[in-house]
Amino acid sequence: MGYCLNSIWFVVASAVIELIKDAPLFRGVTDDTLRALTQGSFVQRYPANVSLFDEGEVSPFVYVLLEGQIERFSVHRGRESGLGFIEAGATFILSAAITLQPNSYSARTLANSRFVLLPAQNLRAVFQTDLRFAQNLARDVAESECEVLAELKNQKLRTMAERLANWILTTVPAEAQGEWTRLPMSKQALALYLGTTPENLWRSFVALEPYGVGVRRREVSVADFAKLTDFAGPNPLIDRRKARSDAERMAAPASD
Repeated sequence: MGYCLNSIWFVVASAVIELIKDAPLFRGVTDDTLRALTQGSFVQRYPANVSLFDEGEVSPFVYVLLEGQIERFSVHRGRESGLGFIEAGATFILSAAITLQPNSYSARTLANSRFVLLPAQNLRAVFQTDLRFAQNLARDVAESECEVLAELKNQKLRTMAERLANWILTTVPAEAQGEWTRLPMSKQALALYLGTTPENLWRSFVALEPYGVGVRRREVSVADFAKLTDFAGPNPLIDRRKARSDAERMAAPASD
């Protein structure tokens, strides 16, 4: 019986390892480390608008998003604000898991999402013994700190219309000029993320019309990227999502 159970666990762990091994946090770590990290893990799938955890909780798991999109948000005295979106391939609530601190934000699904839940105690144990994993984790936390500072500058140094304009530039591909592009989230979620209300978000869309921006329902179009860029004044030290994707694209090997 023991052999059978161990064999079943090995098959499950191997399947989970295949799902997460290419995520940045796990690149380059050994198979033994991956098995230690995935012991007791499982895969979960949720539809849109499902709460994953609340701020103030101490989560027993770390999440690796395989597909879908997650919104981070916080609530204080009845006021809610979006804190950004988590895309496929990301691992989240790492800092809280490693330090055994309460979650600093709440999270919910914005779309049908699938993710792996790794026991947080596994990560704390491996962090103490595996140098490559510790380096990957330190890099992830450092990148998160840079993104937090960039977003703080985005909120404090730009008007609402400028924040929206730069978000459009990082979201709508340049080759889609003159075409309609579906927004990756609802206007309400976008308003929360940009630190405003849906009504003010609509006014900002209207304010961008002279710069070639159009909006209908859940779609946006850009008629003139050059004009919108002049108004937005993009800055790679603030618009890190765009800068990072450009760097990753340049570093990627050329296809045959």
